[in-house]
This record gives sequence, C-alpha cells and structure tokens, in this order.
Amino acid sequence: MIRFFFAVVAMFFVPFFVYAAIAFVRQRGKLEGSLLENAPINWLAVAGAVLAFGTFASLISIEIIEYEKGDPAPSLREGAAKPGRSP
Repeated sequence: MIRFFFAVVAMFFVPFFVYAAIAFVRQRGKLEGSLLENAPINWLAVAGAVLAFGTFASLISIEIIEYEKGDPAPSLREGAAKPGRSP
C-alpha cells in the first residue's frame, strides 16, 4: 500500500521536477533565485494530477489482474484438498 502512495506522489511531482530541470539548463547552471519562480503552477499541478490519477488507475488495474490470475481457493472433497471452488 505504501508503494501505491509513493508512486502516486512521485508522479504528481514529475512535472515540477522536469520544469525545474529545464529552467536550470536554460540558466546554464546558475542558481539565481528560485527555479519555479515564473512557473505555470496551475498547469504543472493539472499535469501532475493527470499523471497521478493515471498511475493510480494503472496500479489498481494491475493488482486486480494479478488477483484474478491467482489460483482459486482449494475445496475439500472427500477428505482431500483439490484445487477449485467449493460447490
């Protein structure tokens, strides 16, 4: 569960990190002021929310698929455990 949380939070901040990296390269490595000073924060937040929601949906669907592929619970018939569901 913590993996989901960290993945979603990390994907939310990816646009901010990319923008900061581009701003750093444009300033030729000089750290004068804030890298996010003139950033379009609203657009970065929307992009981060879209990425976070997509990551969340992807992780949930992967978990559901893995759960569905799992072996069904064994049933007891005639004293022996056999694979399959009980009637």
